[in-house]
Amino acid sequence: MTVQLSESKRGYNPLAITAFFLGLISLLYVGAGLAELTDLLIEFLLPQLLLGACAVALGIAGIKQIKTTGQRGRGLAIAGCVAGVAVFAVLASLAVTLMVTGFGPASCAPGDPCY
Repeated sequence: MTVQLSESKRGYNPLAITAFFLGLISLLYVGAGLAELTDLLIEFLLPQLLLGACAVALGIAGIKQIKTTGQRGRGLAIAGCVAGVAVFAVLASLAVTLMVTGFGPASCAPGDPCY
């Protein structure tokens, strides 16, 4: 069942707006954390993965709602999905790079045990 809204009631979809901001926040935070390369702990990665996953899920839900209601915000929903997937891609490539190179936290000196 599709319900088309009148032109005056076609506001932006709240899920699309939320997906966009979650994706943007997670992407900016990951970019800021990668600049230092010192916060590469699970306390840093897990919230960013969760924000990225929420951005993707809300973006998909927003796109589905927009198709049925005729609201605005399809581009915002798509941008939220793309940003969430970009967070996954950046963190996955960083994890693979760190596993291959063996690069640890900056406080570890060669020969010292790192915990």
